Amino acid sequence: MKVILKENVKNLGMVGSIVEVKPGYARNFLVPHHLAEIATEGAIKNWQLGAQRRQKRIEAELAEARAIAEKLVGVVLPFTKTVNADGVVFGSVNKADIHKALQALGHNISKDSIELNMPIKALGETTVGIYLKPTVTATIKVQINPLTTVEEKIGDAKQAEDKAEAK
Repeated sequence: MKVILKENVKNLGMVGSIVEVKPGYARNFLVPHHLAEIATEGAIKNWQLGAQRRQKRIEAELAEARAIAEKLVGVVLPFTKTVNADGVVFGSVNKADIHKALQALGHNISKDSIELNMPIKALGETTVGIYLKPTVTATIKVQINPLTTVEEKIGDAKQAEDKAEAK
C-alpha cells in the first residue's frame, strides 16, 4: 500500500515522501497516528500543490537542526553516582537524566530524540546519539564519575556513631 508521509518517520522517510508499506502498518499505525495518509490520486495532487511551501519549511527545519547539532559538538554531561569498592555503580543514567542535563544547559531537545537503548551503568565516558532529523544527528558524551564508595559511607557512619558513644 502506498502512503504519503505527513511527518518524518524514522527508518521510513521524510515528509512528503510516497512510500510502499504493508497494509496493516498503514491502517493500524501510520494513518491513526496522523503520520501518513493513503496515496490516492487526489491526495497526491494536493501534496504536489503545496510542494514548494513544504520544501522551504523542510529546508528551514534542516538548517535549524544543523545549528543545534553544531551547538552539541563537544558537549560532555557530567554525572556523579555512588559506587562500591569493586567499582559497580549504584543506579544509572537514563534518557530522563540526560534530557534534564541538556535542558539545564539550554538545549531544547525532545526526550525521544536521545538514542539510548539501555541506561548507562558504567563509570567513565559514554557516547550518546541525538537524532534531530533523518539526515542530521549529533553525538554527546556522558561522563559518570564516582561520588563515594559505599564502604566510605559506612566508615563515616561508624565514625559518627563512635563519636556519639564517646560523648
